[in-house]
Amino acid sequence: MKTNLRKLATDTLKGLVGLIGTIVVTALITGQPLAGLVKLKGLYHIFIQSSVPAWAFAVILMLALFGAYYAFTHRPKRKGKIVFIQDAHNNGWSKQNEAEMNLRLGGSFAYTGAGNVHILKLFLKGTKPLNDLLLTLDVDGGGHMIQVKDIQLSDTSYRMFAYLRLTPVIGTPGKPLRATLIVHDKFAEDFEVGTFDFPYIGPDPARC
Repeated sequence: MKTNLRKLATDTLKGLVGLIGTIVVTALITGQPLAGLVKLKGLYHIFIQSSVPAWAFAVILMLALFGAYYAFTHRPKRKGKIVFIQDAHNNGWSKQNEAEMNLRLGGSFAYTGAGNVHILKLFLKGTKPLNDLLLTLDVDGGGHMIQVKDIQLSDTSYRMFAYLRLTPVIGTPGKPLRATLIVHDKFAEDFEVGTFDFPYIGPDPARC
C-alpha cells in the first residue's frame, strides 16, 4: 500500500513538472512575460486566449515529454551475454603507485544476444578507469592491427588488447589477481563478463 502511494505521488509530481515546463515554453512562444505566470490572469491569457498553434505546440510538447520519459524508463533489458576468452600470455596487472594499478588485457570478445553492445569502458569490479579506452583490434585474425576508441560487439568474435589504468589498487603486489571484468556500454549499462586470473607482471616488490 505504501509503495503504491509513493509511486502515485512520484508520478503526480512528474506530471506537474512536465505541465509547468509546457506552460513556460508556451509563454515564451506566445511572447507572454514569465512574471505573469504566477497569476491566474496570466494563465488564462495564455491557455484561453492564445492562438491555436500555441495550443497545438503545448499538447505536442507535453506528449513528447511523457513519451520520452516512458521510452527511457521502459527500455527493455538485454538478455545477451558478453563472452571473453583470455589469451595465454597477454594478461596481467601491476601496481603503479599507492592509488593506481595497471591492467593488461588481451583475448577474444563476442556478444551472444540480439543486436549488439557498444563498448565504451573496460574495468575491474571495485575499480574505475582513469584513462580513455584505447583498444588494439586484430581486424582480420591475421595480425593486421588497428587502434579504436570503442567497438560494437556482436556474435562475431574480435581479438583485442587494451592497457588500462585503474583505481584503487585491489591486488597484492607480487601475487596473482582474481577479479571480475566489467564492460560499460553506451546505454550506461554494466555487464559482468566473468571472473578471471591476472598474473602479476610488475617489478618484484621484495626488491623495490
